[in-house]
Amino acid sequence: MATASARFQHQISEIRDASKDQIQQESDRHERDFERLQARLRDLATINVDIACELPELKAQVTELQLENARLLHDQHAYVQELSQIAGRLFELSSRLGLPLDKATKEIFQRRGWRTDTLVPKP
Repeated sequence: MATASARFQHQISEIRDASKDQIQQESDRHERDFERLQARLRDLATINVDIACELPELKAQVTELQLENARLLHDQHAYVQELSQIAGRLFELSSRLGLPLDKATKEIFQRRGWRTDTLVPKP
């Protein structure tokens, strides 16, 4: 009976040692995973800080571009208005002087949907 008990105690000891080894291996693996994930988190935090530092500058650039775009649209609208006035005067002068519009000018007027027939009779 003493030998059976000793054998049983020896098996229990071996199982306990194997369990301790397995637990230690799992613990080591989890520690490595934890350190790897912690390093990745630090890297991502650094990237996040870098992006956060760039954000105000990028917002300022976007605002500047929006203002520039608004200015260009305003200028373009003003240019269209001026060209419309010039075209109207050109058409009026052409009609008053009895001079027909040349082909290129007629094509420009037609593309814009403007009147191209003057009061000048066709030759």
